[in-house]
Amino acid sequence: MPTFADKEVQARLLREIQELYEKRGQIEADIRALEAKSKLRIEKAALQEIDAYKNLNPTRAQPS
Repeated sequence: MPTFADKEVQARLLREIQELYEKRGQIEADIRALEAKSKLRIEKAALQEIDAYKNLNPTRAQPS
């Protein structure tokens, strides 16, 4: 009887481990998506800052 109980415990543990790996994968995917959004926001802010600088200094922004 202990062998059957051990197999049940092992099967339950394997299922739990699989679920944890799936959750981990989802969390990592969410992190990557947030990092991509963050990168886009930073790039957009940088472009806005460049445009603002060009508007403040139109003569210096134009290459000779």
